[in-house]
Amino acid sequence: MVVEPLNDVMSYFHFVFIAYIVLFIIVLVNFYKALHIKKLSENKYKRSFAEKVDLFIDVLCGIAMAAGIMFQGVLADNNASGHEGWSNWLLAIAIVSLIIFILNVIVVFKENGKS
Repeated sequence: MVVEPLNDVMSYFHFVFIAYIVLFIIVLVNFYKALHIKKLSENKYKRSFAEKVDLFIDVLCGIAMAAGIMFQGVLADNNASGHEGWSNWLLAIAIVSLIIFILNVIVVFKENGKS
């Protein structure tokens, strides 16, 4: 039996994909936190700083997802088995994360404008 290295790697790609799900969860938690942070802190400066740090973390998550999408291109170039499905899932997660990030930016700057 001949083992194709790329196909062998792709058979374990679901373990790598967990990282993308974790990035999505981080973006989601930061959005939830932005919606409810006013209740958590009465200090406007601390709240504003925490919200901006969360936005920065979301940007880092977006960069990591973009790197994952770029890697999908490498898999496509090498005709990796099943890369189309993984690529579609990653793209869907990245698009939903981008939408949540935009909503998070709106919430943060709207709240900071009111306070």
